[in-house]
Amino acid sequence: MATTLRADQQTLPIHRLDLATYNRMVASGALDGERVELLDGVIVDMSPHSPGHAAVIRRLARHLALSPRWWTQVQLPIEVPPDSEPEPDIAVLANEPPPGRHPRSALLVIEVAVSSHAIDRGRKASLYAAAGIPEYWLVDVPGRAVEVRSEPTAEGYRRCEIERARPRAKVAFPLEDVPEIDLETLFADVVD
Repeated sequence: MATTLRADQQTLPIHRLDLATYNRMVASGALDGERVELLDGVIVDMSPHSPGHAAVIRRLARHLALSPRWWTQVQLPIEVPPDSEPEPDIAVLANEPPPGRHPRSALLVIEVAVSSHAIDRGRKASLYAAAGIPEYWLVDVPGRAVEVRSEPTAEGYRRCEIERARPRAKVAFPLEDVPEIDLETLFADVVD
């Protein structure tokens, strides 16, 4: 689908990519070494990993490893037809994806934000809701909080509850056999 983009008082034509075209580009090696993802048919740069961002992802992945029942993927794609392939920091799947393709949904998706709050709260939240992902967490590192979005609809998530790190504050995973996570432990000694 062709569309336009305004730049310096000029209208520039752009061509949006669908999933098949994007995946052919990936398979060809054209994007090797690039930290990008496909959102709404546009290849966009992903935020770099700060030490705080990386520490929170490691802690969440280790916590989720306590239950081998679920398939946990870290910074790997989820297809959202027709033209998006975000790479959430963590996605928990009920089963291993079929060979030769990325999953199209998950039980839980988690984005860890240090500087990417706007896109994570906006476009990515809408994409995850459209994919029918029942729960989406935005882990706000500077704010020391977890925003839990649930009840997905075509327009986005109906509910958003925010839990801030404080003594005895915990967030429950929507997954059987995965214990609650203590927010003081999750954010302990994390530097943005």
